[in-house]
Amino acid sequence: MTILAAVAETKRSEEVVRIAYDLATKYDDELVVLHVVPREDYEEHRATLKKLPGFGNFDIEQEQGSAKSFAMEFALKTLGEVDDQRIKPRGRVGDVANMILAEVDEVDPRYLVISGQRRSPTGKAIFGDHAQRILLNAECPIVTKMGDE
Repeated sequence: MTILAAVAETKRSEEVVRIAYDLATKYDDELVVLHVVPREDYEEHRATLKKLPGFGNFDIEQEQGSAKSFAMEFALKTLGEVDDQRIKPRGRVGDVANMILAEVDEVDPRYLVISGQRRSPTGKAIFGDHAQRILLNAECPIVTKMGDE
C-alpha cells in the first residue's frame, strides 16, 4: 500500500513528512510525497519566465516536474539519511484541495497525512480551508498535523 503526504513550503510540512515516513516504515509501504503548485502561482511563474529569452514555452508539465523535484528534495532534506527508494515524489498544478483529492483517488493510500491551520469559523468562511475540504471529501483515513503557523 501507500502513505500519501501532501507538503507545501512550510515548517508544518516537515512534520507531515516525518509522520508519513514513520507510517510508511511501520507498515512497509511506499511513501508518496505530493507537492501542489496553486494555479495562480504557476501563472505568475509562467508570466515571469515568458519575459526571459528561451523560457517562453514554460508549460504545466514543466511546473509539475519542478513540483515533483521539490517534493523529493523537501523529503530528503527533512528526513536526512533514509531509504530514498521508499519515497515516490509527485507534483501537480491546480486547486490544492482538488489536486490532493485527485491523488487520493489515484493512489488509494492507507493514510493521507496533511497539515492544517487553526482558524476561526469566520476565517474559514472568508478564506476557505483546504484541510477542511480534504477532511470532508477524502475517502481514506487522514492524519492531520495542526498548527498555528
